[in-house]
Amino acid sequence: MANRFVFLFLSCACLHASAMEEECAQMSGAPSAEQSNHQTDSQSCRSYAGPMAEVKSGYFLFATSKMRDIFDGGFGVQGCGSYPVWRWLQIYGSVGFLKQSGKTSSGDATSIWELPVDVGLKPVFNLYRSVQYYFAIGPRYFYVHQHNDSPYVDRNIAKNGVGLFVNTGFNFYLFRGLFIDVFGEYSYQPIHFSPSKTNVYGKSSQVGGFLFGGGLGYGF
Repeated sequence: MANRFVFLFLSCACLHASAMEEECAQMSGAPSAEQSNHQTDSQSCRSYAGPMAEVKSGYFLFATSKMRDIFDGGFGVQGCGSYPVWRWLQIYGSVGFLKQSGKTSSGDATSIWELPVDVGLKPVFNLYRSVQYYFAIGPRYFYVHQHNDSPYVDRNIAKNGVGLFVNTGFNFYLFRGLFIDVFGEYSYQPIHFSPSKTNVYGKSSQVGGFLFGGGLGYGF
């Protein structure tokens, strides 16, 4: 079912990109008397193919109810960039940081912070003169560090792993290449914590979740 959804989504994206390319071609081939009127639109149609750099910040929530019962929501930041490889398709990469604090069922304080590194593909589509829609998908490497105040478990636990991310959003251009981004992201990060203390069982967790926020970037 998931594979069918991804296939249909990518097919619609490709059809939309083809339609935008045809529209841009018609603009660029307009009569000379109208070229000046459509110059801004034609440039806007081509603008999405350029490299982009951006800083994002958002509010993070764990995807699983067990993690949300322990940790309150927290803020995360990302530095990301993308580079065109074929028409509307770009290579995407980002490095982020997020931290959350909470309390265990026994009332002991605990905190967790993560360093995610993403690499993937990012189609970008022009919707209007100064509005773009995009989505990105790919693998995620992540490092997780948890600190516990309870004397019955390890005070510090560090693990790393590989998961998956997908994000989507809209870019609103303000002036030349400067834009603001409104986005949402989901990450799947399975991990198994292995305590060093005896008589303490390890546990598997999903330390990924949802990140919603905004960003400021520049399209070159």
